Amino acid sequence: MSGTKSVLIDRLLPFFSGSNSRQLGYTNKPMLAGMSVEAIAAVIEEIEEGVLIADGNDPSLKLTHANRAFETITGYSRDEAIGKNCRYLQGGDRLQPEVARMREAIADLKPIAVTLRNYRKDGRMFWNAVRIFPVPGPGKTIHVVALLRDVTDLYFSAERIDRAEHHDQLTGSLNRYTFVERFDALTARSAQLPVIVKVNVAQFQDINTSYGFDVGDALLQQTVQRLQALGPDLIARIGGDEFAIACLVDGREQAEAWLNRIGVALGQRFTLPGASIEIRFATGFVIGQAGDKAISLLRRAGTALHHSRGTRLREIQEFDAADQRRSVQRQRMTNELQQAVANSEFLFHYQPRVDLRTGTIVGAEALLRWNHSVFGLQHPDRFIELAEDTGLILDIGHWGRCEVARFAAEVNRARKTPLHFSVNVAAIELNHRDIVASIEDAVKESGADPAWLTLELTERMLADETPKLMAMFHRLREMRIGLSVDDFGVGYSSFRNVDRYPLTEIKIDRSLVGEMQQSPAKRIIIAAVIEIGGELGFDIVAEGIETEAQKDALTVMNCPYGQGYLFGAPVEPDAFKALVGTS
Repeated sequence: MSGTKSVLIDRLLPFFSGSNSRQLGYTNKPMLAGMSVEAIAAVIEEIEEGVLIADGNDPSLKLTHANRAFETITGYSRDEAIGKNCRYLQGGDRLQPEVARMREAIADLKPIAVTLRNYRKDGRMFWNAVRIFPVPGPGKTIHVVALLRDVTDLYFSAERIDRAEHHDQLTGSLNRYTFVERFDALTARSAQLPVIVKVNVAQFQDINTSYGFDVGDALLQQTVQRLQALGPDLIARIGGDEFAIACLVDGREQAEAWLNRIGVALGQRFTLPGASIEIRFATGFVIGQAGDKAISLLRRAGTALHHSRGTRLREIQEFDAADQRRSVQRQRMTNELQQAVANSEFLFHYQPRVDLRTGTIVGAEALLRWNHSVFGLQHPDRFIELAEDTGLILDIGHWGRCEVARFAAEVNRARKTPLHFSVNVAAIELNHRDIVASIEDAVKESGADPAWLTLELTERMLADETPKLMAMFHRLREMRIGLSVDDFGVGYSSFRNVDRYPLTEIKIDRSLVGEMQQSPAKRIIIAAVIEIGGELGFDIVAEGIETEAQKDALTVMNCPYGQGYLFGAPVEPDAFKALVGTS
């Protein structure tokens, strides 16, 4: 061994055996202290880490030593390395920030540890964990020692773990939790205004159903690609078909420019596997203040997005305080509705239906009420839409049919001429509730005759004719349950549609009745409904009769039945029983 190399190995000895060994990571090798220089040199040759030694007094830092592991890791022989600066391992990738950090540490004769991209002799990239430290030699000589370790597998394993933890698997965008974390870190060091935009694919389930889930997945992936191409600060998939985009702006004008770019990017036709389709997106956004937290802004943008979903063309909506108040009120009422179902806070009021020819009460419509514990009696227009949106109407509807059947059995128990009772059915129940089974339960529990009961349907329910719906209606008619179409004349249906269904009754909408004396057209429509409906075998009921003149006009038109405040307001069950007696 040459004298210079012997001196160098001797100088390296403390790094393997003493307190300085931590710089190399060899904290458990005090036994090397008693080894000879030759033995230490042999150890350096055999260790799995690549070892490079450069002349620290040479401005070019030419390598003077390389061990066998260096050859294995890089593919270069030690003869190819000695006499060169090891920067050639960086290939053309010398703009990595770690390169500059190493250069500064070597110039200052300070130890440093970095991980950077290096390239093998065959051109393949590998991740190199490098530790560099100066070693003083005799006099003023300095040697720079570098330990190399190929950590490519570890790096990609860590990257995969990080990706699984922080990113959405399908689209590669951030997940919700990482979006929140990075947004807060981003805004904490910026004086700019934060903007969060939420977008949602309109009718995404229809796309999955019509084209298949592979097309739906491709749509989500392309949506993220288009949004990422705009260069936002952050983008995340925060729901099945919902995305959040964050950017920092200097003012409203810049925020609106962002929204315009997002709209243009998503407004272009999507070319997907086996399909080329235009997609509509609902969009809600909020412009915050410097320092606002992600959770708060996401909630506000979500409120605006909900408002956008409710518009016909999914117009872009900005958050405002009124939206937030409505959202809070909606959530509070949802909670109260859930309690109302559990606590049996619902009841029916009954509005009489009369035979217009005799004035005799022949039945009643059951009108739902909510006996709110704080605000008292609430009419359906205050809560029915929310009950339908939340699905609570399924429980309320089943309870209602059972209650009306029970009341019908109670009222008719001692009557010679039974009264008939109608109750409304929500559209959502036709798809998510077995109405036939619900009626069977109601009849069985109450002992009511099914012929005493009528289900009221809206015209819109009849607009979407399906075999399943038709079969349901026929089964109900086989049970002798009546089927009525409510508010006829102002909605979706016509006689061309309703004559396909096994209906028993048509109810003329109150708006036609209320305006018929001022509008010849309304009178003609009513007369046509009465005549044609009678010819088709339907019972005809006119709603909203409030004056004797209206009653007389309808009687002249041969309308058989009527309902309205002229004959009585909706009343509580006991009041209705007292009104009809037992005859």
